[in-house]
Amino acid sequence: MKKFNFIIGLILIMSLLLVGCGSNKMEEASDENTEAVSGASEEKETASEDVTEVPEVEGKRIVAGTVAATELLDALEVDLVGVPTSSKALPERYKDLPRIGNPMKPDLEAVVSVEPDIYISDANVKETIEEMFKGQGIELIFLTNNSYEDVFKNIEMLGEALGKTEKANELIKEMRDREAEILTKVKDDKPEVLIIFGTPESFMIATQYSYTGSLVEKLGGVNIASSLAQSPAPYISFSLETVAELNPDIILRLTHANPEESKKAFDAEFSKGFWVNLDAVKSGNVYDLDPTYFGVTANMQVMKALEEMAKILYEKE
Repeated sequence: MKKFNFIIGLILIMSLLLVGCGSNKMEEASDENTEAVSGASEEKETASEDVTEVPEVEGKRIVAGTVAATELLDALEVDLVGVPTSSKALPERYKDLPRIGNPMKPDLEAVVSVEPDIYISDANVKETIEEMFKGQGIELIFLTNNSYEDVFKNIEMLGEALGKTEKANELIKEMRDREAEILTKVKDDKPEVLIIFGTPESFMIATQYSYTGSLVEKLGGVNIASSLAQSPAPYISFSLETVAELNPDIILRLTHANPEESKKAFDAEFSKGFWVNLDAVKSGNVYDLDPTYFGVTANMQVMKALEEMAKILYEKE
């Protein structure tokens, strides 16, 4: 049977690069609207270990380097002097601020021109950003956004650093209260779930170490990739034989590189004989995740994502 063997190179660091090998060789795929996922291969640890100590930033001039950071800082009611360039709508409070380029490769000249003290980015692009900013006298903060719980950690950490502890605690309480309400939907019968991450050129499966995987885990779902992950890699290659053997109850399709084209690629793949014979496909339990809420990395839409995931896992017909 035809196999999919792909090895993660650089996954979705604004220019989503997935390189495949074997019978289906992959081309590069890019998405200017997608934020960083991982600079990891299957053997590399997740980026959470790379986060540096957070400096005291209260009263300093701050640039947000990613959309996720921008949304988090908006929730904390923090003023900025620069925001990332993105086709995504940014918070209203920052609409007139200078754009400083994309998260993976910001325009250093544009960043320096707003005279920032602090630049906040994603831990998955730490190596690139550190090299770019070397010698600029700008302090760097890297947020880990690989899981559901990372969102809460980032709110708490930045709240303390920014002198916004009260606001941070308020946000966390609101979110935890909503979480408790959502978790009442969880049932004893735990569905087995396959999460496929796709672009127009390639398919991989998301493990429990991915953001979407952490949402499934939080809700008590069983991610079938948990038995396959050999290291803390968010996305791994897979074979059709393995998927057939595990035969999930639910299939979730996650995409961020050219969503419309990716969906066409998914539909074309799922029309093939292998997929139509899976129980999840035959029962209609295949769901395309809305990229508005389901990012490749965590963001401030996390509670809506958790709510929507709960509906999929436990309120399906």
